[in-house]
Amino acid sequence: MKINKSGWIIGGIILVILLVIGVLWLSPFSTKTLTEEELKATALAKYPGEIIRAAKSNNDYEIEMQMENGIYTIRMDSKNGDILSLKQLPTEEVSPSVDKLTEGQIKEEIATQGELQSIHFINDADTPYYEAIVLKGNAEFTLKVDPYTGAIIDSTQATLEAPVTTESTLLTEQEALIIAAKHLKGIADEDAELHQPTGQTPYYLVDVEIENDEEEDREAVVQVDAYTGTVKSVIWED
Repeated sequence: MKINKSGWIIGGIILVILLVIGVLWLSPFSTKTLTEEELKATALAKYPGEIIRAAKSNNDYEIEMQMENGIYTIRMDSKNGDILSLKQLPTEEVSPSVDKLTEGQIKEEIATQGELQSIHFINDADTPYYEAIVLKGNAEFTLKVDPYTGAIIDSTQATLEAPVTTESTLLTEQEALIIAAKHLKGIADEDAELHQPTGQTPYYLVDVEIENDEEEDREAVVQVDAYTGTVKSVIWED
């Protein structure tokens, strides 16, 4: 039986068309899904942050992500990576798999807030938190810090009173004599002269004699800071 050549050509074209149609028709029902790495990369590209939990359920992929202003649950289509929903979690609904930050980690999070004075964990039944007290300038701040994210939930300020200053107490004459004698390992005179020049630190001048068995005794004038007891100078007499 002789088959027309043009019939073969037409038949081949029809077969190709049917194959193309079949592929296009079946492609939407493909079972191929994106990998976990691809889904995470897609989520991070749209919402910068830190992934703290990820789980797959049927055609959905759920990611729990720490963002700048809180923790969010992102639900994605595992086939094409489309975002199906985005929901922020209140602190009390954070997944149990998220560990509470340590005091050391909280200190790092609030390091720029001021000089830390104290920090402790408040295990409130509704909303647990860290309470930190910091000093900045002449103000004291009480910070309420999220124990899971390190974010500052609340801050109250109290202005500190200026510290009361007291004048330094002058050394007694007897104390100055003892200091001068001990400094040169000699014998101090019975009297010490107190000098209080304007705009300068007051000081004592003490005459000290050093006994020398082989040579003549030597004398010196010792200047002693009247506040600190520091020996400022020693002038030897000829």
